[in-house]
Amino acid sequence: MHVSHARGLLLDVGVVLFKSAWEVADDYERLRGLPPGTVVGRGPLEWTAPDPTWERYRAGEITEREYWLSFAETAVANGAPLDGHPHLMRAMFHQPGVEPVRPEALALVERCKAAGISLGILTNELMDFQGREWVESQSWFPDFPVLVDSSELGIRKPDPRPYEIACDLLGLPPHEVVFIDDNPAYVDGGVRVGLRSILLDVLDPAAAFDEAARELGLD
Repeated sequence: MHVSHARGLLLDVGVVLFKSAWEVADDYERLRGLPPGTVVGRGPLEWTAPDPTWERYRAGEITEREYWLSFAETAVANGAPLDGHPHLMRAMFHQPGVEPVRPEALALVERCKAAGISLGILTNELMDFQGREWVESQSWFPDFPVLVDSSELGIRKPDPRPYEIACDLLGLPPHEVVFIDDNPAYVDGGVRVGLRSILLDVLDPAAAFDEAARELGLD
C-alpha cells in the first residue's frame, strides 16, 4: 500500500543534520588561530584543492570511516589541538563558535513537528564521534524520539537491520518514511528496505530537504 505523503522522517547526522567537517574546518581553524590548511582535505567541495584521500574513498580503496580517520590524523599531525577530546571530530564540532547543525535541517524538523510528523535519526557513528553526553545536551536532541546509532547497535548501514529497527521505533512501515543520507550506499540500503530515500549532495544540501518536504506534503 502506498500513501500520498510520508508520515515519518529519518535523518542521517554527519553531512545531513550536521554540516560536514569540510564545511566547518575553516571556522575551526579561524577560531583556534590555526594556519589555513592545518585541517587538510575538503572532500568534494568544488571551491577547494583536490583531496587525494577522498578520491581513494571514491575509488573504493578505503572506507568512509578510514577517510575520516585519515582526515583527522593528518590535521593533528599538522598541529590541530585536541583539547582533551579523544579525536579531532569531537574537538572541531564542540569548538565554541562552530555551529554544526544545518539550518535547512532544523527548518524541516520544525515544520515536521508542527505537522505531527514522526522524527528520528539513523546514523552509523554519532555517539562514537561526538559522545552521548554532548549529544543529549544539544537543543535539537529532544526533537528526535527515535535515535538508532550503529556504533551502539553493532550493525551498520547499509545492513537492513538498522533501517528496520528505526521504522519499528517510529511505528511506521518503511514506505511511509523519508530517509536522507549523503552516502549513496546507505541511500541504496534504504531503498532496498522500502524507505523513500533521498541522497543529499553536499554541494547543494537544500535540494534534499526540499525534496523531503514534498514527500512529506509540506511544500
